[in-house]
Amino acid sequence: MIVRATLVRIAVLSTALGALTGCDTVGGAVSSAGSSVGGFFSHRDPAAEGVNLGATPNSKQVVLQPTANPSDRLKLLPVAAQDINCPDVTVADGGAALRVGGPENSSVRYQFSIEDTARQCDPAGPGQAGIKIGVAGQVVIGPAGQAGTFNAPVKVTVTRLTDNTSVFSQTYRADATTDGVKAGQFRIVTEPINLPMPTLQLADLYSVSVGFEGGTGGPPPTAHKSRKKKRTAG
Repeated sequence: MIVRATLVRIAVLSTALGALTGCDTVGGAVSSAGSSVGGFFSHRDPAAEGVNLGATPNSKQVVLQPTANPSDRLKLLPVAAQDINCPDVTVADGGAALRVGGPENSSVRYQFSIEDTARQCDPAGPGQAGIKIGVAGQVVIGPAGQAGTFNAPVKVTVTRLTDNTSVFSQTYRADATTDGVKAGQFRIVTEPINLPMPTLQLADLYSVSVGFEGGTGGPPPTAHKSRKKKRTAG
């Protein structure tokens, strides 16, 4: 976990960005290899459920598929979520962490970091898919900070690969509370983002990225150890 003003905070700090659950870390970037929103959170946030999740489209939707003979009409085939090759989620460069405070480690008040991501694609009508994005992370207190509730902006972007055009971009607020010793956790699950799906290979058509706006992406700050003065007799 990241920084703390006390010796207790140092132990938490040392493993904050290194022990990321269920994800791969390369140069501070987190990626989801295939996790879905459905199994993303073992303890769901009721507020996030009500605001972001929405209704899950049923699996009896259809998508247009060409036939072997070009003269034949297009066939309507049933599609389920498991049929869709859903795009992976990557963390934007520099968006893995967000520090608040001065440039020196000793002046850092708190730091947010992304620990895990997930996505889930569901059919949303003929030739349409709805993709939900999940982001989880934490906030820890720095040497100049104290316990409290904090928030940070997390941007979710979907890009069409054929022309590198952003087809969805929205900023969500990550809220987390910490007692100054344990890290505070946050979870975000977006509403379904509806996208055209001319093929079930959705990963070939779109990319998904998440990250803190104004993030640093740098290593966690280091807490300063307090030195005790030796007492002399007399």
